[in-house]
Amino acid sequence: MSITRRDFLNGTALSIAAGMLPSSLLHAADAARAGYPPALTGLRGNHAGSYALAHSLGREGVKYRAVTPREVYDLVVVGGGISGLAAAWFYRRKFGADKRILILENHDDFGGHARRNEFTVRGKRLVSYGGSAGIRASALEQPAVAALFAGLGLDARTRLADEGMYTQRGLGRAVFFNREHFGRDQLLTGDPLLERATAAAFLAQAPLPAEDRTALQRLFDGSADFLVGMPDGERATYLRRTSYAAFLRERVKLGVAGLRFFRSRTNDAYALDSEGVSVLDALAIGLPAGAGMPSGVNNPWLGKAPDTWLRFVDGNAGIARLLVRDLIPGVAKAGAVDSIAQAQFDYAQLDQEKAKVRLRLNSLVVGLEQDRRLSRVTYGVDGALYAAETTHVVLAGYNMMIPFIMPELPAPQKAALRDAVKAPLIYTKVALDNWRAFDALKIRSIHAPTQRYTDLRLETPAGASPDDPVVLHMLYVPTVPDSGMTARERFRAGRAQLLATPYEALERDVLGQLDRMLGPAGFASKKEVRAITVNRWSHGYACMPNSLYKDVEAARKKLQVAAAPAGRVAIANSDAGGSPSVGAAIEQAARAVEAFR
Repeated sequence: MSITRRDFLNGTALSIAAGMLPSSLLHAADAARAGYPPALTGLRGNHAGSYALAHSLGREGVKYRAVTPREVYDLVVVGGGISGLAAAWFYRRKFGADKRILILENHDDFGGHARRNEFTVRGKRLVSYGGSAGIRASALEQPAVAALFAGLGLDARTRLADEGMYTQRGLGRAVFFNREHFGRDQLLTGDPLLERATAAAFLAQAPLPAEDRTALQRLFDGSADFLVGMPDGERATYLRRTSYAAFLRERVKLGVAGLRFFRSRTNDAYALDSEGVSVLDALAIGLPAGAGMPSGVNNPWLGKAPDTWLRFVDGNAGIARLLVRDLIPGVAKAGAVDSIAQAQFDYAQLDQEKAKVRLRLNSLVVGLEQDRRLSRVTYGVDGALYAAETTHVVLAGYNMMIPFIMPELPAPQKAALRDAVKAPLIYTKVALDNWRAFDALKIRSIHAPTQRYTDLRLETPAGASPDDPVVLHMLYVPTVPDSGMTARERFRAGRAQLLATPYEALERDVLGQLDRMLGPAGFASKKEVRAITVNRWSHGYACMPNSLYKDVEAARKKLQVAAAPAGRVAIANSDAGGSPSVGAAIEQAARAVEAFR
């Protein structure tokens, strides 16, 4: 049975669009007409309208009335990200391919954070990732990941995203120092954090005080023990309980400028500045701390680490697409796994009446009730309330919303779930007419420690010539340095900052920053920029256990409390694993399905 406006039950209007700006409504209308969300530009990710109902539940305490179920399923999955899609896949493998499954996703596209962006520039199609991108090598050792990849025919060790041409042309890294924080604008080629052998030459040209250059050289040299004389047990505690910023300030003796140089090096991995992560966590992503430090430090919770690699040009959206094609074969033609990034998807096939698996977009769950035999899932879509009855439920969306959907859960579990505060961040994708300026400067990536967008990187271009179009990846994490806040407090403050920043301001900063950095090489945004997609993830990375603020083992136990099944309802999502990784998303999906009998 297809849902239509005639199915508007009990006269319960949701007013999803209330408070939305006319421009947001226009974007929503454009999305409906386009029928292919990956090609939409502007503000994406947690786009306008996708969180209105969630905020009404969590912030305003709105209660939505029960409605009569019109559909019956064996499984309802709440959340169409990789964890939700994987849960549907594992469920079919365990209970049979004849089971009826409904997947509800509150955004206008599937994949969750594994989102896909597409651009067309001068007739050439550019494919990029709008969120989850890389796979940690250690993920291949997880049983559920190995089983899923094998079932999808995915040789996980193959890399299809080829950017080797940049190396062949001698393009490397650079750091941009801005005049507001370092006294002058300077784009300096090289990066001593990644190229230690060139540190002396780099520092000789950097706009840093002499004292900071000397201290940094000692740090990069790696021979100085900045914790000399500290007993082993005390040293281990220090590394866990001391922020990397404090270590640099108190032990390495860096001044303000030197600390600024390091401030955002942890943004990409942790969505926290150097004040928000421990020395041990800094070591886990390859940051220097001198001699006498433990070797081979690994943070198992990380979604990104030095061993992370990109398989598909659209990142982990390729895995999401493989899952959708396997669950709903009509959405795309069968083909080789390696062709999935270029496959044409027909979104009209996602929610077909006779299909065993249906994926319903723009649908946010507002209530879940259980009786002795079935559960009733109530959700809003297109301004109305609907409900479905089901034998099993997997909650694979943001775990912090579960207490509002299931208020009857035990108080300790609700408290643990509410603790899963996700980290905010933005992946902005800029479609460029060419990459001539980068080629002229001989750079392919830029770190800008004190700019809004701290990291920029060229992706795989449409061709081997600098005249060909390309996508530029830009990272923005709204951190709150020197705040003294806990990680969760920082995430909440950063999210408020993201949601309060209009697209126009973000676009202005993108264009201004590019002109400022690349202008000396002839770059002009008004001529080179063809399109911008801002993937705003106000609820981005899953909250990882952080030894600066809490005992890691206690945090692990709290995750187990949060993810405990409740009757015929199980909980998945990377939140349940405390790790913003595709491996955690898949493992939690498998664990959730295993709870069903």
